[in-house]
Amino acid sequence: MLQFRIVSRLALVVLSALVVLAGCGEESDQAEENVQIEVGDRSPAIEGAAARFAAPADSAVVDSARVSVVVEADSFETGIQTETPRAGEIANSGNGQHFHVIVDNQPYLANYEAGTPFNLGELQPGAHTLLTFPSRSYHEAVKHPDAYDLVNFYVKADSGDFMLGPREPAIIYSRPKGRYEREGAERIMLDFYLHNVELSDDGYKARYTITNEDGTEVASITLTEWTPAFVTGLDGTYEVTLKLIGSNGSVVPGPFNTTTRTIRVQP
Repeated sequence: MLQFRIVSRLALVVLSALVVLAGCGEESDQAEENVQIEVGDRSPAIEGAAARFAAPADSAVVDSARVSVVVEADSFETGIQTETPRAGEIANSGNGQHFHVIVDNQPYLANYEAGTPFNLGELQPGAHTLLTFPSRSYHEAVKHPDAYDLVNFYVKADSGDFMLGPREPAIIYSRPKGRYEREGAERIMLDFYLHNVELSDDGYKARYTITNEDGTEVASITLTEWTPAFVTGLDGTYEVTLKLIGSNGSVVPGPFNTTTRTIRVQP
């Protein structure tokens, strides 16, 4: 009789554990069902704002593997807070407005000081592609075809192919990036820059896809206008992929036109 009671209690414990695990699975699925992406409006324009590389020069050969650049600003002030309501609604840098500096389609580096040398770190010998554009304190790009700059240069030897030239169409991944926590994790901006591209219903389109750690798609959006989008309901680790889609529905060839970043979200 005692043995029967022990077995019965053990069975109840196992059954309870299975119920708890099933409940956790349902909550996880429900959380992912709540992931939503919506199109946003552009922030108010900053008239005449632009970023320009003072160094290196286009096609220059830089002698050192440790490369510094100098970005100059037109009608744009770095280090100040952008005074729009969006600054209090999404992740915002306490260091203020800045430039996004992108080397070879790697995650951008934030440069908060115009006109001073900015270290890119150590680069491999050969060809490199460098882009920059102004960013508000909450990391939304200033969206104007003339606001950015593109420079191709070499390190130590003028060999190899550049990833992006002045004429081919490309989409430049900007946000999201890195880790989002607490209030900054509640509403996350998706943002990009365009190079020789205009988006439209029957032309080029920008497509974001978000997948979880299992590789399951949890949300996606296709944009036909150059605007940011915003995602809510994320909790965990995700891969965010941005693609430039042509009028035929296929991805436009080019190393910048399919980019994936890993983000970690902890509300």
